[in-house]
Amino acid sequence: QAGGAIANQAMVLLILAAVMVLVWIALVMATRLVKVIGVTGTNVITRVLGVILGALAVQYVVDGLLGAFGKT
Repeated sequence: QAGGAIANQAMVLLILAAVMVLVWIALVMATRLVKVIGVTGTNVITRVLGVILGALAVQYVVDGLLGAFGKT
């Protein structure tokens, strides 16, 4: 969606690089974070993210069905 403009493409690449750096930092810090929040905190976060993932999956199915069978 950045189109042919060099400035827009450069902005997209810059944001992509920033996201990659943030993910790398999160992965490096993951072991320390697990030590801080403990087993119970890890289980809670896992369950909450599982519920969110399930809700997204249901939403995708509903959107697909509505798109396939003609909601106008």
